[in-house]
Amino acid sequence: MSTIYIDDLADPKISEKGQKTLAARAAVPIDYTIEAVVEFAESQLDVPLFRDEYIFDSFDRFMQEANRDNSMSEAGKGLFAASFADSIIQRSRMEALFLRHPEINDIKIQSPVLIAGLPRSGTTNLSNIMSADKRFNSMKFWEGWQPVPSLKQFSGEEEDNRAPFYEKGLEEWYNICPYFKNMIDVPYDGTQEECLLFHMDGLPVVNLNHVDTPKWRQWFWNDMDPKRLYTFLKRALQVLQWSRGNSQRWILKSPHHLPFLPVIDEVFDDVKFVITHRDPASSMMSNATMMAYLYRECYDKPDPHAAMGDSIDMIDYMLKGLVRDIDKLDPARVHHVYFHTYMADNMSTLKGIYKSADLEWTDAAEAAMDKYVADHPRGRHGGALIYKPEKDFSVTREEIRARYPYYFEKFPEIRVEDKHG
Repeated sequence: MSTIYIDDLADPKISEKGQKTLAARAAVPIDYTIEAVVEFAESQLDVPLFRDEYIFDSFDRFMQEANRDNSMSEAGKGLFAASFADSIIQRSRMEALFLRHPEINDIKIQSPVLIAGLPRSGTTNLSNIMSADKRFNSMKFWEGWQPVPSLKQFSGEEEDNRAPFYEKGLEEWYNICPYFKNMIDVPYDGTQEECLLFHMDGLPVVNLNHVDTPKWRQWFWNDMDPKRLYTFLKRALQVLQWSRGNSQRWILKSPHHLPFLPVIDEVFDDVKFVITHRDPASSMMSNATMMAYLYRECYDKPDPHAAMGDSIDMIDYMLKGLVRDIDKLDPARVHHVYFHTYMADNMSTLKGIYKSADLEWTDAAEAAMDKYVADHPRGRHGGALIYKPEKDFSVTREEIRARYPYYFEKFPEIRVEDKHG
């Protein structure tokens, strides 16, 4: 398999197509203020604006800190202004939908399988493979951004173009960041993290990958109200399940869940937890490289060392929360997956998950998962990424790993990796 090293993290070389996409973002007709974002959202709405100062204040603080030194590009400002306006539109449509259909409140999100682990520890691959089993509900990429259609789309007066809109949007995104698909597979109609839905509650956690916001992210990990967040997430999943018209179990997945497991256990009924583990040195290198690469969407001159700082903060909070809280969960509903064993035999790992989650392992499910694996071989996007942390971030694997003795002590089965594999 060929290898790819991204050598322009600090000085991006963007294609002509990518430059056109950035220019289009810079031309977004919304001023970079929360007042302008809310005003634009209200002007586009077909339902009453859902006014929530918690949401508006969170977006405002995120926007201000992201551009605290006037360091953001015009394209980055346009990206956030448009995205946050759309999140406000979506939340307004969701609340209006509950008013029109209060029966959605009665929908049960029963015994979801929730996958949580460090970034790059196998969570995406695991959730994608399990989602091939069509007995599960899983959230699609486009649903995460626009879960509720407009009134005219809902009634059939207009074509529901949400899926093709995000298919085109992904193509434009890859014009800017073509190697992102070598990092994480994000098809527009594929399974995606439900943390996309967090944006509708004023928590743009996906954009933590795009900008350096130390105060906001510390607030998110330490002081944000997780009970409010996961109660909202449950309501959003009720909407998606209602739109499907089924009562199937959900596969949920996001690294962001790690510090909030007891709250998730309180909000959702009979959660089956799947916790993935990997050497934090490998996770950190992948994650920091991804962040530094995505910074080009918002900065003309990205700072890779800031991306490493962001990644360190995130993984610190995730692992401290996991070690602090794991024993508060019912061990009968927790299944641990170690990266090296999963990579060696993914089907045996999956069978163990199914057993612990009270799921029947069927020939049809195994065939569907085998097909997904065959259709998605490693390296299919043109090669495997290689990492040079000393060069890019002035840090070694050993220095990263030394931050987390408590994690290895709590989970001694984790295998130290001397290289990224």
